[in-house]
Amino acid sequence: MNSDGSGQTSIPNSGDDDYAFRKIIIRLIATPVLGMAIAAGLLVMTLENTISDKLLDTGFYTHTIAQQNTYNRVYDDVLRDEKTKNKVQELLGDIKVVSPEDIVDLSQEVLTPEYLQAQVEGAIQRLVAYLNEDSEILDVYVEMGPALDKVKPTLLGYVDRRIYGIPEEVSGPAECSPDTAIKVRDGYQAVFRSLAGGEVPVSLPSIKGIPQSCRVLIMGSVFHSLLTDDALDSRVQIALSDSSEDIRHAFVAGDTHGVLKKAAWPLIEPLVNEAVAKVRGRLDESDRLDLIRVLAESNQDLTDEDIRVELTKLRDLISEYRPLGRPVGLVLLFGGVILMGLIYLPKTSAALRWPGVSLFVSGGVVFFMGKLFESRAADLLAVLVDRVTDQAPWVPVPALDLASDLVLSLGQQLAQGFAGPALLILIVGALLFTASIVLSIVKPFVPGLQ
Repeated sequence: MNSDGSGQTSIPNSGDDDYAFRKIIIRLIATPVLGMAIAAGLLVMTLENTISDKLLDTGFYTHTIAQQNTYNRVYDDVLRDEKTKNKVQELLGDIKVVSPEDIVDLSQEVLTPEYLQAQVEGAIQRLVAYLNEDSEILDVYVEMGPALDKVKPTLLGYVDRRIYGIPEEVSGPAECSPDTAIKVRDGYQAVFRSLAGGEVPVSLPSIKGIPQSCRVLIMGSVFHSLLTDDALDSRVQIALSDSSEDIRHAFVAGDTHGVLKKAAWPLIEPLVNEAVAKVRGRLDESDRLDLIRVLAESNQDLTDEDIRVELTKLRDLISEYRPLGRPVGLVLLFGGVILMGLIYLPKTSAALRWPGVSLFVSGGVVFFMGKLFESRAADLLAVLVDRVTDQAPWVPVPALDLASDLVLSLGQQLAQGFAGPALLILIVGALLFTASIVLSIVKPFVPGLQ
């Protein structure tokens, strides 16, 4: 018993002691539980924001592609690599009229930067739309039809330009004799055979020194011998026959380059058609290149169907859990903060201090995880890229470097998504903790403040 100063003694209230004890126990149990709830809420919200604002946002990918100067690197680096040039030459079949130095310029005429960008962004949009359930069809493709339609006019226009750069075998005036006719015939036969084989001749037999009357006579024998040349495909002979009048006019006029120009298209066109048909053989009926099939062909462990099944599983997983992410995260984070503040009332400083500590610790942990992932992302993704590239030794080095840079950039930006929100929560926690200290200091000077 204790004296209260008035001469009476006070008896301790056991009910108050029990109540105070229960509050201590509740706080001891609730504080770590609510702290873990706050940390879990922050982590859930961070993951949901990363998925929604980055992985399922088309702009995240297009921005990264632009940031890496991708389209310029395709033309400046990838297409200038010898492997790429050989691959382009392979796609062109037996057409060797394109010099290696001109492949980049011709490729840029067929696949313009704007067209390439539109196709890449279109493929990304279709994939993201499928994962977002905005589309029920999993189609990731590149429309090759417009580019293939430009191959023939581009190549034939290029051949025309090269023809006018071929030097003539200039000679003096020639007699109108059988020997002259044979020489001209053999010269043009070799030139036409070269073009029909897909190669631009290194020189042209000049006909300017031959009298016009003689050119008229020679033309009949020259052209007849070409049409009966066993070295020329029957389709080429028919095409030359169809162009005979134009060729004859140029020959009679003494236009050496004009003769070759009029003959070049029927000589080259069958090869161009074969090359385009070969590419179209890998496309669907709408001239679209299925990128999922291309990915499967470059991977020995996965088939086209395997990739589609995995993407469908990912879509179902996102559909099932994504709607819960934000509500659950908000409830855990803010509900945990509010409940923790309530259990420490009526002491205002404690009601600020412990939520502040929880937010500071939770933000610090998630921030550390984000920074750790960010620092390790480069190494982890580099290993992944190496595994993929080991299965595709035919891919040019500049293309691998570009793909590696894109993957690494995407991974690093994903990791940065963890650190940003966590840093904000960490700062809020620090502010609450600081506020609780300030309240503790000023409490004796403010009546009624607990």
